Amino acid sequence: MKVRTVSGVTLIATALGVLCLVTIGSAQQRSVAQPATVQGMIEPDAPSEADTLAAQVSPARHAALVESYLQERERQAAWVDNNPAHPQGLPLTPGRQTDVISAETEVVNPQLLVIGRNSKNTNANNAALASTLAEPAAANNALHVFAAGNFNHAEFSVDGGTTWANVPLPGGPADAPILCCDNDAQIDDARRVTFHSALYINNANPPTNGVVRIFVRRPPPAAACSYTIDPGGVANNIVPDYPHIGVTKRFLYLTMNLIGAGTAASGGSIARIVRFNIDQMSDCVGVATTTFQQTAAAFGGQRVWVPAEGTNNIEAAYWGELVNATTFRVFKWSESAAAPTFVERVISASSFTNPDCRGGVGNFDYIERSTSFSIAGFRMRGAAAPGALGGPGFIAFYWNVGPDQVHTQGHVHAAAFALSTFALLAQPHIFNSNFCFGYPAVTSNKRGDLGLTIAFGGKAGGGGSAAQGAVAIDDEFNPGIGFTSLSLVASGTHNRNDNRYGDYFTIHAYEPCEKWFSATSYALSGGTGIANVNSRYVEFGRNQSKACYDAHSKQRPEAP
Repeated sequence: MKVRTVSGVTLIATALGVLCLVTIGSAQQRSVAQPATVQGMIEPDAPSEADTLAAQVSPARHAALVESYLQERERQAAWVDNNPAHPQGLPLTPGRQTDVISAETEVVNPQLLVIGRNSKNTNANNAALASTLAEPAAANNALHVFAAGNFNHAEFSVDGGTTWANVPLPGGPADAPILCCDNDAQIDDARRVTFHSALYINNANPPTNGVVRIFVRRPPPAAACSYTIDPGGVANNIVPDYPHIGVTKRFLYLTMNLIGAGTAASGGSIARIVRFNIDQMSDCVGVATTTFQQTAAAFGGQRVWVPAEGTNNIEAAYWGELVNATTFRVFKWSESAAAPTFVERVISASSFTNPDCRGGVGNFDYIERSTSFSIAGFRMRGAAAPGALGGPGFIAFYWNVGPDQVHTQGHVHAAAFALSTFALLAQPHIFNSNFCFGYPAVTSNKRGDLGLTIAFGGKAGGGGSAAQGAVAIDDEFNPGIGFTSLSLVASGTHNRNDNRYGDYFTIHAYEPCEKWFSATSYALSGGTGIANVNSRYVEFGRNQSKACYDAHSKQRPEAP
């Protein structure tokens, strides 16, 4: 079934694209104009759709379709002005350098980062289903782990990732039958339901239509039902690019970058977020929806949204975007509110230029494509971190940037804001003078600590290492806000020769010991073929709370 709205798809595509740009102080909260949102309803897919075989196209054709889809994403990003006019901004300071260290082992010291498991996802080496653009996603419930990745593989582990069983995925509807890519996964810890989203496209080159399907797995691996979100409706003319999902106490959120929904002058894209009643979706019944969006034209170019992590026990969703190099906009959508609001804050300047991050065998660059450093926000991730014992907490955002006058390598800029007032607290950038950082993903645990999974490698002038994966924690053992050291979890020797790396790392609080984290990472080791994909599922945390992790890391969840 397709999304039904009270005013129809056409109204969504044309009436929701403008926010109220009232000229008021940037420190004040600004409301969206009416009609700000559209209410709707979506029904679960017919049971027969879950049994539909995935469209049979050759691996070469599948790869060509995905490549053309990614090229269209790049073409859209080319419309973006990466250096719009902006105010002076705050002074740019170096901050603390971030180092990468070897994984630490269990010792008495409570502050050490401990890797509980670092499991290879062997289904990511499945020649018929996988890609060297791995983009792994995962969510766990104790020993049980559901994972998925490019192009169209999904898998389930009952032993924390030691072994994996393939989970067949169905084909899409007739107007978008091919399971493309862009998998995401979330677990609703209250209901112990895993939500898994994936993008489907048609067989045009480049694709001209697509849908996002959200699978409800209670528990995994089988899907109790699925919902198909079709932003193009009967027109079949929109590709819902870059879908991501997030959860709060009562809602699930889906963000999409709609290609083909805007005009050429605006870059032909719309940023959309849809809010779903999570209880109804978990029960596989009709789900009430609320949709909000903005056009690229309304904000001087394409902006891409991704829900902030760490909100599963919060009564609000958050996401962010850069208005320009020195102005950051934070969105908040309270569960009790009909529409989001936002504030704008002045920050230090970001340089949205192409860094030189060449390395590995062949000396190829893994942060080269325009979406890797664009102001549009393809690489922006955020996490809300409520304070311990009811403290005020903060929300932090991270995004890729190029070198600047105080950072010589491609690196990651950050901005942390008070969760209650959105006052700027710190800008804990992630950088090292000897190599590049990129592609961050962050979340928080129940203590209000931040967990990070990130790629590093390559360097200006070439000759650095290949892209590799690392994890880190920001908590009371770090002075102030920021990641001072990272632990290697995915070693690599090669980069792809087409300058692509991927962007779908995931990280969540480990379930059910939410003081720890579960994350994904990957690298290419020993070559550039599918057999060389080193896709990792990682469980990590502080030694201080390892007893909590140990109590659950060998636990098999009871069937509901």
